[in-house]
Amino acid sequence: MALFDLFKHKRKEPKRPTPKAAVEAAPEAEAPAVAGPAIAAPSSPVLKSFHVSEKATRGMALNQYTFMVGPSATKSQVRDAVERSYKVDVVSVNMVNLPAKERTFGRHTGSVAARTKAIVTLKEGQSIAAAQP
Repeated sequence: MALFDLFKHKRKEPKRPTPKAAVEAAPEAEAPAVAGPAIAAPSSPVLKSFHVSEKATRGMALNQYTFMVGPSATKSQVRDAVERSYKVDVVSVNMVNLPAKERTFGRHTGSVAARTKAIVTLKEGQSIAAAQP
C-alpha cells in the first residue's frame, strides 16, 4: 500500500488571516504618495477604461479621448465622471453603442459582449496625461 501513498496529495493548512490591528497600525505617512488621479486608471463606476485603438489615438490630437463606459451610462454621467476624475473641462460627449458579435473559436461559437464607448472632447489646451500612449 505504500505505492499508493506516492500519488496522494498532501493537504496544506489554510493560511490564518492577519489581525486587523496589525494592518491598521501601519503608519500612513510611510505610504507612497500618489501623483493624483491623472495617473491612475478610471475609478468611477461609470468609466471602465480608456479605449486604445488607432482611431482613438488620432482623436487625441483633436482633444478627443475615448472611454469604455457602463451600458446604462448617460452623457451627463460621463461628463461629470471625467471632470471629477481628471480635473478637466468637457466640451461635448458622444456615445457609441457597439453590438454583441458572434465569434468562432475552432468549432465552438461564442459571443463578444455588447459595450458602450464615450468619445469625450475637452476644452482647448487641456489633456489627460494617463491616456497618452
